Amino acid sequence: MGKVCWDFPLLGTGNQSGNNIAAITMFKGSGIMDGLAREVCQNSLDARDRNLSDDVPVKVKFELVEIRKNDFPMFKGYQEALSNSIAYWKTSPLSTPKIMEFLQNVQTALNEDTIPMLVMSDYNTVGLNGVNAKIDEGEKSFWDLLVNTEGISIKQDDNSAGSFGIGKNAPFAYSALNLVFYNTLAQDGGRAFEGVTRLVTSQREYNGSMRRTQPIGKYLYLLDEYTGRPILPQDNCNLANIDIFNRKRTGTDVAVVGFKKAEYENWEDLTAVAIIKNFILSIMMGKLEITIKSDIVKYEISKEKIEELLFVKFKDHIQLKYTRQIFETITKGQLKKTQIAEKEDLSIYTRYDDGYAQSLSRFRSTGMLINTTTEGLPHFSVVIIVNDVGKKELSKTLREAEPPQHTEWKAKNITDNRDLHNKAARYIRSISKQIQLTLDEFEKAEITDRMDAGVGNYLPDTSENSITSEGTDGLKTDIKINEISSFDGRVFYNSQYESAENGKGSPSQTKGGKNGKKKKRKKKTNIKIPAVKPDNGKDKGVTSGKGKIKVSTLNIKEHRTFYVAANKYHLYVNSPSVYENVYIKYYAGREDNGQDALSIKNIKIEGLPRIDVNGERIGPITLNEGKNAMYIEFESNEIMAVIPVFTVEVQNEE
Repeated sequence: MGKVCWDFPLLGTGNQSGNNIAAITMFKGSGIMDGLAREVCQNSLDARDRNLSDDVPVKVKFELVEIRKNDFPMFKGYQEALSNSIAYWKTSPLSTPKIMEFLQNVQTALNEDTIPMLVMSDYNTVGLNGVNAKIDEGEKSFWDLLVNTEGISIKQDDNSAGSFGIGKNAPFAYSALNLVFYNTLAQDGGRAFEGVTRLVTSQREYNGSMRRTQPIGKYLYLLDEYTGRPILPQDNCNLANIDIFNRKRTGTDVAVVGFKKAEYENWEDLTAVAIIKNFILSIMMGKLEITIKSDIVKYEISKEKIEELLFVKFKDHIQLKYTRQIFETITKGQLKKTQIAEKEDLSIYTRYDDGYAQSLSRFRSTGMLINTTTEGLPHFSVVIIVNDVGKKELSKTLREAEPPQHTEWKAKNITDNRDLHNKAARYIRSISKQIQLTLDEFEKAEITDRMDAGVGNYLPDTSENSITSEGTDGLKTDIKINEISSFDGRVFYNSQYESAENGKGSPSQTKGGKNGKKKKRKKKTNIKIPAVKPDNGKDKGVTSGKGKIKVSTLNIKEHRTFYVAANKYHLYVNSPSVYENVYIKYYAGREDNGQDALSIKNIKIEGLPRIDVNGERIGPITLNEGKNAMYIEFESNEIMAVIPVFTVEVQNEE
């Protein structure tokens, strides 16, 4: 006759284990709930009931309950196993202070009269089929894969995203008892309940003497010395019968017993933020709805409420900085669908905003965030989504290119299949190229950050910090300018001038766009801007050295230069009127507060063929009224803070 109890199998000739379990440690992060939220919600999305219509979301509930320890025999058996483990390691020559500290922390958590239990329950899912499967006869059990295997990942359909079988360890990282219980009502009618603990090598009595045991123990129905099964309804386990495990609908419950309340004191907010950050797309698409409940707060996270949570409730939360950009990029940005392996298997959303921090966010088809990186896209937010189309060639390949935490796509993560490694590398390169092409074609709707591109851009800045690491709009200081005039005839002398825009005194702008980490540039000595002969019909510009120079400036209120990739930049100019015979010259600031004129390979003006420049000055070109977009390629491959200088006419009156 069997019984419900703890079972720690004998170790035999197996290896002893301490408390440093890599598969658990990788999910630990004091004060954040990301590891738990990502794994639980992704598993629930994987288990979605495909018989339901597409507009029915997977629902996941996070609820914290307190249970009285003395009401459940399970805790008495667990205390016995823990005491045996402490006794074993006290006398073991392999004992370390960290092992003893770990065991003492577990004992401290177990000494409490009430035990906190965080229960995560999903609905509109299929549960864990195969509770009653005849495994010896080759029947597959998804219950067995979750509870009784290591390093094996077999999902219930092709839409599932795991590949390492390691994510199941995430809940243990949040338990002070290293104890997790599983409960399911499966689509095939099976019901099951079982507990798993991951301690250290322990010991128990066997045939009159103490024998070492394996570190993983199970709370199950033990049929005999070598055979066990999940706890079933007819076994009358009182812990399995509490209300929170009394399921009426199919799905799975994962319970973190001994949840670390002290470490995650504000767990409700932490969980809400982690879910919003990692599953913003799933929520926006209506694929996922979350309830977070405790005695003091309740959150409902859904498609209808996500905007309010992002921009009201958590509007100042730093972890959602990029999430807010993602939301606006998807709802307000430009969408382009393209092909990597199959037609429209990649969606690219792009949006520009002066208030944005540069970001590139990658998403699975299920709507889970892979990562957000900053890659030299000032004020641009780019979101890419891998779509499940056709044979799902792209999504399946990238899934294999993820690490156990599913936080990147890199071919190096595929180590046992060279052909698959090469295919993943090819797809990842193609994605980067498609992003680049999208940015090349992007038309910015509006620039709200105004920069004075009028007279201030042509005056040598005489302030102490004339050139910063973020650039300047001043000319090189070896140019002597005696007279400056604007198009409306106003004349400005020396540094006493009016702004061409508003008629008020305004110093030269000293801040340009900082486009990535600027490499060191060696100081160049005795640099002069080459003398220009304005009467040859071609070279109109500023001359170096002495002489009387008259510069006609452009009353351009808005312009911005953006780094894109390698030596390529975008220049956007919003011109109030048509200007012909315009010349543009670019400078880069040095760390010694100097400036260098940059050599330009070519320029591509929107709607016109590419023009080779192969020099330091673009022109003459025409600026049309309104928006002008140009694509500039420099000789230098460095990421630089670059400053454009616009001129139309220069007269040498010497």
